[in-house]
Amino acid sequence: MARSSRTTPPLAAGPVVRTALVLQGGAALGAYEAGVLKALLEPPARRLDIVTGVSIGAIMAALVVGARNDPWPAIEALWQRMEMPTNPFLPGMFANTLPTPGPGNLYRINPMYYAAPPLATYMYESAPLLQALEEWVDFVRLRRAHTELIVTAVDVRTGRLEEFSNRTGLTARHIVASASLPPVFPPTQIEGRAYWDGGLIANTPLRPALNAIEVLNETEPGARWEVIVVDLFAPSAKPPQDMTDVLQRAFELSFFGKFQHDLKLFEMYNAQIELMRAVDAALPPRSPLRRHPAFVRMSHHRRVDQLTVIRASKPEAMGGPADFSPDAIERRIAQGYEDAHRTLSGASALPPARRRRPR
Repeated sequence: MARSSRTTPPLAAGPVVRTALVLQGGAALGAYEAGVLKALLEPPARRLDIVTGVSIGAIMAALVVGARNDPWPAIEALWQRMEMPTNPFLPGMFANTLPTPGPGNLYRINPMYYAAPPLATYMYESAPLLQALEEWVDFVRLRRAHTELIVTAVDVRTGRLEEFSNRTGLTARHIVASASLPPVFPPTQIEGRAYWDGGLIANTPLRPALNAIEVLNETEPGARWEVIVVDLFAPSAKPPQDMTDVLQRAFELSFFGKFQHDLKLFEMYNAQIELMRAVDAALPPRSPLRRHPAFVRMSHHRRVDQLTVIRASKPEAMGGPADFSPDAIERRIAQGYEDAHRTLSGASALPPARRRRPR
């Protein structure tokens, strides 16, 4: 059964439930997220108030929030064009790591990479992805959507992680920037700045979701919040067998380790807010501590009522992040769909709201 992580046990439904969805990057592993999205979009579909994404997660987030028609056919089209057949000219250990693009793919080889690989700075052109996003996503509709969409990318020059929201304007270039993983794709230029894949800094855009929740809490303080995170990098008990396995596992661990750190910070964050609630209830209404800058700042933070993490119940069947073979993509979509139903069926209720003492 799929493993899930919740900060609090489900007890009873709150008066108003809001949902934030967090989508990681993970290249071909993103097909698992597609299966999760299929489950979330089925009737009765969850109302998503916030969606954050990075890399392949940013692309699918844009389709969920701003698809011209139904999101699922657009997500299906994305993965059909992401498929690449196994390379018949390479040994088995490399065949699904360096696949051969076909004419209908979203990949177009960089001519310099063909002519002089040591001089090239990227492998594939990003123009096909940019064009496909313009075809699939209505960016006017996306910018007006009820759901807030936030994607992240890294400023190549400064190394800073930047957030781009549909509340302040979002284009296809912002989505492509979030998925510009070097050296696969070139940096994406936006207003004179070059951006790479946001997963290089933080592959789980949990912090942008928490920040957005706090902003919405200013206008709707009584809402109950659940955060759903799709975790693509599960630990594997099988040791690497060859160099390809070693490189793939090192890549996975770098992302897996980051998310474990994010979870610890989240738990500490929620515990501090719980302590703040207790202090708030214990302090007299006229206590001078209520005017302390730290108290004022902490009082604006919003506790998340439930965190659910959806992970692969069969991580050994996920394969590697560079395996875009049709069979692997189909298998991951099916597993994500099944795991989402299993996990979310046990995380459908939120703890009851707690009243705060008037100040």
